Amino acid sequence: MDAETQQLEALATRSLAARGLQRAPGDLAFSHKGQVVTMTIERSVYRGHFVTLHDGRRPPQQFRAVGGGYDWNAIAAAIVEIAESRIRPAAHAPTPAEVKDQNRQLADELNTITGAGGESRLSIQPSTSAPGRVRVRLDEIDLDPVSVMQLYAAVGHALPNKGKRSR
Repeated sequence: MDAETQQLEALATRSLAARGLQRAPGDLAFSHKGQVVTMTIERSVYRGHFVTLHDGRRPPQQFRAVGGGYDWNAIAAAIVEIAESRIRPAAHAPTPAEVKDQNRQLADELNTITGAGGESRLSIQPSTSAPGRVRVRLDEIDLDPVSVMQLYAAVGHALPNKGKRSR
């Protein structure tokens, strides 16, 4: 490691400590709420040194000096954001009863919007297994060729690929 990189590492340690981020033992890394975020300092051929924050879950974030200095506030904010994203609770997975209720509400809204149900030849029912899905049935009807093509164009993307070979 060259002297300039060592100086920048020391500056990063001081600057981030002033913003409440303590350096973690070992490699260049800083901790926030028990989460350690790794930082590297590298030198590019054309634009001098750059600071990179590594998360492992997403692409690294790079920071370059602007006007001779680094935006330590932005770097500190990025470290905090990475650390806090690791400790956020996982998104709540809906229970089967919640899925059923959501699908029932969706089917009811679609029935109201389309006028389906009752005496209509179109039936919209909640899906019993897939969240955000409904089961649609259309009574058997006689259509002219143009209407068949229009109906297929409207629903073709939702139909499963039965017996089609992928190329």
